[in-house]
Amino acid sequence: MLSFFIDLLIVGLSIGIVYGLVAIGISLIYSGLDIVHFAHGEIYMFGAFMGLTLYTTVGLPFVPSLLIGAALTGLFGVLIERIFYRRLTAAGGGYTVAGLGIIIAGFGMSIVLQNLAFLIWGPKPLPFPVKFGRPLEIGEMTLPMSYVWIVVTAVVLMVGLNYVLKKTMLGLAIRAVAHNKDIASLSGVNVPLMISVIFGTACALGAAAGILIGPINYPQVLMGSGVLVKAFAAAVVGGFGSLPGALLGGLLVGVVESVGPEACSLGFGALGINNAAVCSGTYKDVYAFVLLIMVMLVKPSGILGVEAKVKA
Repeated sequence: MLSFFIDLLIVGLSIGIVYGLVAIGISLIYSGLDIVHFAHGEIYMFGAFMGLTLYTTVGLPFVPSLLIGAALTGLFGVLIERIFYRRLTAAGGGYTVAGLGIIIAGFGMSIVLQNLAFLIWGPKPLPFPVKFGRPLEIGEMTLPMSYVWIVVTAVVLMVGLNYVLKKTMLGLAIRAVAHNKDIASLSGVNVPLMISVIFGTACALGAAAGILIGPINYPQVLMGSGVLVKAFAAAVVGGFGSLPGALLGGLLVGVVESVGPEACSLGFGALGINNAAVCSGTYKDVYAFVLLIMVMLVKPSGILGVEAKVKA
């Protein structure tokens, strides 16, 4: 039983780190542009299809497909921001008319990207036949290499992002824009360029998450919708706008989603209650939102979030 729970924990951490990557992208856009991007799930989906095309059609190995696919999707995100969002972001975000316009534009872009993917790749899930090698055996546990790839690659991407943000002039400029665009502009920072860099980086992270999960959950047009909801839950649980919080929230959502049904079954079983319907794995998505509600009741700003005082 213990080894079974450890297996569930490892799977939950692997899936959670994917949620964390998407949530980091959402939080990065929010902290830098003061907007909520509701088409980020479709960026995740587009990245998965981009990696699949590079791997199966172009014939590149998986790692180059991952890197190039994420980079191309990031550039695609910059194009979206420049053409469709720029006039709205220039007018401001947050609790403004322009901020509301960006939310509506995000929903519209989500529908556009879904239909574009439908026209290019079709409605059916497409296999992503990556051979990761033999499973990793640790004692009595057998861990598929696909999960190892997810964890290792995601950790490398997050460490790289942290280094860029904390140790480079580009990261300093990004943090300055996220703190105050007007002061950053007066200090000589090219604010429009940094906004494009922030948006493109967030899209590249979402695309990398889609490519990493593609060999496990085959890419399909609607794959971004469910992940977007989980990523938003992760971002809110960790503290909306906090990058470490987004990662922590993603890991918690993944673990709770994976371990929740089995823990529920054991709990009801100990009470002698028939739990077949209540604790079915079919309802695993519910556990992420139970976690969200519990965190909001205890700390509305999220685990690593900061309480913000807003004047009426």
